[in-house]
Amino acid sequence: AGEPQQRLGAGGAYAELRAHPLFDSLDFASLHLQPPPPLAPPPPLPRISGAKVMNPQLASRALAREERPQLLSSQADTPWGAAISEGEIIVLGTPVLKRRFLSVKSRQLLLVDAPLSTPPPPPPPAYTNFRNPEGSFARSRASESHAKPPLPPATPLVGGRLVYVDPEKLEVKGEIPFSSEFDAELGPRGAFYVRPAGERGRTYYFEDPAGDEVLAETWVRTLLRFKARLVDEARAR
Repeated sequence: AGEPQQRLGAGGAYAELRAHPLFDSLDFASLHLQPPPPLAPPPPLPRISGAKVMNPQLASRALAREERPQLLSSQADTPWGAAISEGEIIVLGTPVLKRRFLSVKSRQLLLVDAPLSTPPPPPPPAYTNFRNPEGSFARSRASESHAKPPLPPATPLVGGRLVYVDPEKLEVKGEIPFSSEFDAELGPRGAFYVRPAGERGRTYYFEDPAGDEVLAETWVRTLLRFKARLVDEARAR
């Protein structure tokens, strides 16, 4: 109503407001005892410094469709958008040295979250941890009963890509696929190794140009968390 005096409940009639059909599903007598609805925190935004794009928190987070536009906007000023597909979110991107045999090449390594054609599945039931009298941790039997069976060996995983880019031409020079046997390992002096098919396949050798061991460890942790999330999503499908 245009006139304030004619609006619902304008005369102080709280009962009239509660009687509106919009609130038929609410029990006002016990409303104060009900837990508030969960509020999902907004997605973390990347830290961008030069060629580095740092947002490793996304490795463990399945992004909702409505969260992607804000993250896409935050990475729009980086040059790496030309090297990845439309809609992909950069989780981690830093300059690296890629070694193979006697060859050493400067590359930009990009871990990207790729949108799925269907909404992401709900996460699998979390394990309940408790401390036993001896002080160690164990899984509850109730949670164990919901455990998903392991994936078949070398099952391809969708939802993300690991690519290395020529930083001058902004061309993708190669892609390292994710599978159920994907592994990453920390090496000495800022080096780390990536094995897309576990011990049976090729090993990719990367190294931070400045020998930054903390950054190399960030890569390993982020890759393993990202792979674990993709595995959980594949099991839930």
